[in-house]
Amino acid sequence: MIYGKTTSIIIPCKNEEAALYSMLKKVPSYIDEVIVVDNGSTDNTATVAKDAGAIVIREKRHID
Repeated sequence: MIYGKTTSIIIPCKNEEAALYSMLKKVPSYIDEVIVVDNGSTDNTATVAKDAGAIVIREKRHID
């Protein structure tokens, strides 16, 4: 928390399993929460995000 405010990162993803874990490891310590919005991934994007401690939201409207 900085100045009493929660700091969040929102990451839109679709099939980002390969890059997501290494990117999440680089999130600075002052970030309070990471939210990954999964737009219909067919790989393990959501699992990788959850395992790294991110909040996962599944977007039902698929965007190509």
